[in-house]
Amino acid sequence: MILDANDRSVTTMTLGLRQFRHHPIRLVAIALFSFILTSHCTAAFAQDTVGQVTDITGSAKLERGGIEVDATPMMPIKVRDKLRTTAKSKLTVTFRDGSKLVLSESSSYTIDEYSIAATTRMRASIALWAGHLRAIVSTAAGGVPDFQVHTPNAIAAVRGTEFETAFIADRPCPEDRSCMRYTTVGVFHGVVAVANIANPAQSVQVTEGYETTVACESPATSPAPLGMEEMGAPGYH
Repeated sequence: MILDANDRSVTTMTLGLRQFRHHPIRLVAIALFSFILTSHCTAAFAQDTVGQVTDITGSAKLERGGIEVDATPMMPIKVRDKLRTTAKSKLTVTFRDGSKLVLSESSSYTIDEYSIAATTRMRASIALWAGHLRAIVSTAAGGVPDFQVHTPNAIAAVRGTEFETAFIADRPCPEDRSCMRYTTVGVFHGVVAVANIANPAQSVQVTEGYETTVACESPATSPAPLGMEEMGAPGYH
């Protein structure tokens, strides 16, 4: 069948109208897909980011995936990040649940685990490799905090809200001068259970205003008033 000029014009207009009717549907589908993809990425980012840098004095570094960069205010913090400070420096990280970690000079730690549902912390595990770390643990969600700080030779399991852990290497332990690596835990608020990592079941309960020391492979000492052991001595902060 051969179409004359008028027939071809009508056919072209009909096809154009059909395409016009379907074009908005395509636009809506593309827009919906983009919205879903963006929402998914935003949710994934929110779950991946557990906190951020909120204060820096001096110089601090963040290592992620084997790459180390300068830490800066508002920098997002993720699980498995390693943070360290240089001499005369201090770094504060605030987590999404409101908890804070304050790292003193010449110190370092890694965030091994930090599980958060919405803004509620479910579990946290921090590895302190060197120096001093103060933890201010939020209890806004209620219940007993599941928050632990590990050093190479000790575990501090939080039952309170504020404590400081120090890991010292290459210096004699005040409790055992033959030991050259030890952990000291001091509690400012609440209660912290402290044990040697070699025997976690043999822990001591350190209450507010007291501290304990874990020397090499020995059990944690009986709690003593804050300042009586190495943590409170000049030159160790």
